[in-house]
Amino acid sequence: MINQIEPVITEEDIKSVDDYLRSGGWLTEHTLTKSLEENIATYLGRKYAVAVPNGTIAIYLALKAKEIGEGHRVAVPNITMVATINAVLWAGAEPILVDVDESLCMSVKLLQEIQDLDVVIFVPLYGRTGSGEQIENWCLDNKIILIEDSAHALGSNYSNKKCGGLGDISTLSFTPHKIITSGQGGLVLTDDEDLYKKIYDYKSFNRENDASDWHKGFGLNFKFTDLQASIVLSQLKRLDVLIDSKKDLFNSYKHSISKSDTRLLNFKDHEAPWFIDFFLMSSERQSTYQDLLFKKGIQVRKGYPPLSMQTMFSKVERTDLSYSEEIAGRIIWLPSSFNLSKNDVELISRNLNSI
Repeated sequence: MINQIEPVITEEDIKSVDDYLRSGGWLTEHTLTKSLEENIATYLGRKYAVAVPNGTIAIYLALKAKEIGEGHRVAVPNITMVATINAVLWAGAEPILVDVDESLCMSVKLLQEIQDLDVVIFVPLYGRTGSGEQIENWCLDNKIILIEDSAHALGSNYSNKKCGGLGDISTLSFTPHKIITSGQGGLVLTDDEDLYKKIYDYKSFNRENDASDWHKGFGLNFKFTDLQASIVLSQLKRLDVLIDSKKDLFNSYKHSISKSDTRLLNFKDHEAPWFIDFFLMSSERQSTYQDLLFKKGIQVRKGYPPLSMQTMFSKVERTDLSYSEEIAGRIIWLPSSFNLSKNDVELISRNLNSI
């Protein structure tokens, strides 16, 4: 079976974990986690980073740090992983669903029609940057908080900064299908020292000092581990190679798939493809492709369904969502792993072309 996605763990990654386990470290968050935070903050041009157990918690802490909760209105794109909107609900705020444009990222035109916004969560979906910088400027002009959910986009760039460097606060995810992974994990990034201190305190019981059992206020345990950091630090060393590998994979599909100009939405040179999305014609069905390809030993997945079509979000305020509700049903994710061979891509493309 060719999986739609799978992590690639190298001998260097294994050695990194083995070296740490033999070092006498206590597994939990300590010096390696700090090194990971500093290395990624530097790579993204941010001043501060805080490692947490997953990307959902990262978004939640970003909202908490900005004191967003009941009575606040938060714009969320209609096509994104459910974690984006769930973090808003967890914080007690009110989400507003915004349609996407042809980049599959939040539509700046429809965003600007919403009244009384407090926060925008921009998602560079699948590694595409869309109107991110234009939205950042609009938020600055209108004194609206911008949070970048960059779970898909480590390795992509806007024209003047890297994904993960947009807005007041940005977040990353390290789940197994991300460009670098620790199995689970996330990161909150900011340039604001006060926000950094709030996030760090809240995620570590809000202790007065490290190892103290006196507390400044309410806090929870959202710590990372040095065991996880050991594997992410190993992968971070080859991040540029991984980015190039993703770009090469997209180009291989582009050269092998018939009518790729209509079947594949292009990536810009400064964008790193996260998943390779394949577009169906309006008469075609996602399940048809899934079933026929599975019989050939090829796994594909349906793209994210629109949040607006999930029953639990049926009463959420929204803009016109006609584009996202139509296009989402026409996307499947092709196998997008680093370890796909040229023969794998040709096999997948040949079967796609026959369907």
